[in-house]
Amino acid sequence: GAGGTGGGEAREEVERERDMTAGNLDDAIKKIDGLLIDMEKEAEKSGVETPVIRFDPDDPWASDRSLPPSYVVKKRCPKTGYLMTKPFESQCPMPEAFVKDNAYLRGMLKPVVKPANAAAAQAPSTSSGQQESGGKAKAASAGGAATVEDFGKVLFKVAMVTSVECHPDSEKLYICQLDIGNGETKQVVAGLQKYVKVEDLQGKLVVCVANLKKAKLAGTPSEAMILAAESKSADGVDGIVVRTLVPPAGAAPGDIVFLEGTQPAEKFTKRLSSTIWGNVGKVLSVKGGVACFMAHAFCVQAGKITVEAPDGTTIK
Repeated sequence: GAGGTGGGEAREEVERERDMTAGNLDDAIKKIDGLLIDMEKEAEKSGVETPVIRFDPDDPWASDRSLPPSYVVKKRCPKTGYLMTKPFESQCPMPEAFVKDNAYLRGMLKPVVKPANAAAAQAPSTSSGQQESGGKAKAASAGGAATVEDFGKVLFKVAMVTSVECHPDSEKLYICQLDIGNGETKQVVAGLQKYVKVEDLQGKLVVCVANLKKAKLAGTPSEAMILAAESKSADGVDGIVVRTLVPPAGAAPGDIVFLEGTQPAEKFTKRLSSTIWGNVGKVLSVKGGVACFMAHAFCVQAGKITVEAPDGTTIK
């Protein structure tokens, strides 16, 4: 496509940087090994007695073993830097495996380690006016935070709160039953008792996260999360006002929330990882009375998800 040439140049640059890094590491290894060997040689020439090495200092279990006989010592191979066990070894037994570079390390790590900018190099560049196929434009914030693709892994659903009970062992928690559509219900233990009246929840539509891992709060299972905006106000309890998200007229339990300008995902992660939810959750906020993921409005087919809260209020 339009970004093919730029992507190739970027990949070549990444390869050059990788080779330079590997070369620098090789040089450092050679210098360290060379320095050790030179110091030992210089000490011998000067008649300085060097400490006898009785065991390999890199052996993590050496301290758990008894010392070998006094005639068994470690001596560094001048060609490879390998610590030979004298008198049993007169030379490095595997010189090809102990060359003074990091080739074998790079070979083992290559499948799992990538340069920091490799991801950018592998992705073809696009012009500012182009849109990705399927209408899912990427939106990543600085520092490798959440993307629209991450948002698509979170199952945000419209739910009806069918019952609300005060938790028997907590003055902060409600035990709520949610109808999330298609005959499915979820139990939610929500920390809303101080801030939201029962009548403001019971029989109301809310937005929930429906694919979180099951947890226990105050000993009670909780299978989902009710989203709410939390802002500071002198009129609130303890200076805090909490408002649940409000689906538009025409919304129904089971409606899937998506972002304005995109389409609902067809499949969702069965059990959402805490890492993905952590990244997505920290960039949910209110903009113009609308619930947003970064700059993208929450929507269902009937319209946008609103919330009565000041701009910038966090949603959690």
